[in-house]
Parts: sequence; C-alpha cells; structure tokens
Amino acid sequence: MTYIIKIEDKSLKAKSIINMLKALKEDYDFIEIKKSNTIKPDLTLDKELDKRYKSFLKDNKGKNWEDLKSELI
Repeated sequence: MTYIIKIEDKSLKAKSIINMLKALKEDYDFIEIKKSNTIKPDLTLDKELDKRYKSFLKDNKGKNWEDLKSELI
C-alpha cells in the first residue's frame, strides 16, 4: 500500500516535519520524498467524473449489467 502525504512548507512546524521525514528516509528505504510545486488535476478525469455523477443523479437506480455491457461493446 502506498500513502501520499502533502505537506506545505509554509510554517516552521511543517518544515520540521519535512526534515524529520528526510532524516527517516536515510534509514528506511521504503520512504520516498518528492518535492512538487503544484499538483495538477487531470481535467479529462474531472470531466468524466462530472459526467458520470450527473448521469447517476438522473438515474440513480442504475442499469442492468447486460444492457450496459452491450452498450459498451
């Protein structure tokens, strides 16, 4: 299992935690730290999720699996 933790280094406590994690990384090879300036959302995924959510709101009972499968194939 992988955990992703986002810490913004705007405060002294946050910087302290980041330094602590960097120190732990030296002893434990299962820790990976990546610095990222931004997390960019995938707009295509957002649009697809919005489309599916709106579809669910229109028909929250769903469809028969066989009917849905025939539409997809």
